[in-house]
Amino acid sequence: MKAKGSMTVTMSLLMMVILGLLTACIQSARVSSARVKAANAVDTGLYSLFSEYQPVLLENYGLFFLDAGYGEGNISQAQLINQMEAYMEPVLDTGITNCRIQVCAVDGYRTAAEDNGKAARRQMIRYMKQNLGNMGLETLQEKYNQEKQGIEQQETVKEQGIQEEDISQTTPMAGISETNNPLEIVRSIREHGFLGLTVPADVQISEKTGDITNFLSRREIQQGMGDIPDSDREENISDRLFLAEYALEKLSCFTEKKGNPALDYQVEYILGGKDSDRDNLQSTVNQLISLREVSNLAFLYTDTQKRGELKACAAALSIVALIPQGMELVQAVLAAGWAYVESICDVRTLLSGGKIPLVKDGNSWKTQLSSLSDAVKEGQNADRGLSYQSYLRLLLAAKSPQILTIRCMDMIEQDIRKIQEYENFAFDSCIESLSAEIRFQGPERQMWNAQRVFGYEMSEN
Repeated sequence: MKAKGSMTVTMSLLMMVILGLLTACIQSARVSSARVKAANAVDTGLYSLFSEYQPVLLENYGLFFLDAGYGEGNISQAQLINQMEAYMEPVLDTGITNCRIQVCAVDGYRTAAEDNGKAARRQMIRYMKQNLGNMGLETLQEKYNQEKQGIEQQETVKEQGIQEEDISQTTPMAGISETNNPLEIVRSIREHGFLGLTVPADVQISEKTGDITNFLSRREIQQGMGDIPDSDREENISDRLFLAEYALEKLSCFTEKKGNPALDYQVEYILGGKDSDRDNLQSTVNQLISLREVSNLAFLYTDTQKRGELKACAAALSIVALIPQGMELVQAVLAAGWAYVESICDVRTLLSGGKIPLVKDGNSWKTQLSSLSDAVKEGQNADRGLSYQSYLRLLLAAKSPQILTIRCMDMIEQDIRKIQEYENFAFDSCIESLSAEIRFQGPERQMWNAQRVFGYEMSEN
């Protein structure tokens, strides 16, 4: 017998409700899936965009930045948007949901160069922290504090001056004559310059120059836009030490050339800010001489034997140069000149690869007051004390973090421009973070807005 079946009106209505609910659930799931896909597309687009970091900056200098100029030197928002959309489209094209980009816009970004290179400064400091670690930082700070304290103590001694002593009963120093007058020798050195006396005879000074008006620190730079969240971290002395270490590690200086830089004396440029290697070296040498003069003069003021020699020389000058015995400050003038010549010899030793102690003693003092003209012609060999780079570190740490950063960026930018395909590289077209807003159209013509802020600093947190 054949079975017969029937469906009641109630069952039919119930099935219609169930099918309607099922359809609504499917549609809701489809819409939710589209929303999730849109959110994933935004994240994928931003992550992929920032994966296009400038390779030379990372490989050579440990810096993460996106070149938003794409080799042209000027930020291209259109190219940024095109790149983002190109990375988002494959995500949106997968699955059965229908979700499309309606509008994609960049509403903010922060560049590497704005605010005196604040974003670059943070990355330089982070790089050195990772390289040195906590123990390295403590050692660096302790060493710097000791050296700074030594300099401050020497400056105090220098400010106190030297007490003039009666030379009437003093035996004049032998060898002092009209042709060997320490005061005239020092005056001649000051008038004719000291650079040639400090640079080793077998070293040729670089004559490279740069168009300083086109340097990042001198030109009008591209600024960021929008309101990008930023840290309010206060800068301190540790930052300057880290930046000084970064410059010494990444850039060339007189005693250590790295690669084929645009300027050979890059660290010296940070200290001098001139447009040529020669001028930057001269400025740095001048700063080193001034630093050494403080130490050398303090030693002359406090060492009994050297004060006796100053007294004897003053007595000799009173005879051969007709300087009255009662003339005030003659010994102080002699001390200043002697310290100056010793400082020139110190710097020559540093530029030759030797070392000079921050605080002199009788064994480390090299020049003789009775033969200053010979002292500036002869070299010194010293392997105890601080090297040229160590003295550069002291000079760098005295600069502001802003100057250290922006001048360091000057040199990095010029070096990258020497590389083929990066001739138009510009730091102020590099961005560290970006804010984007994207509008999507969903499966049922819904409109969704997504806003994201992303950057290299944020990706590390």
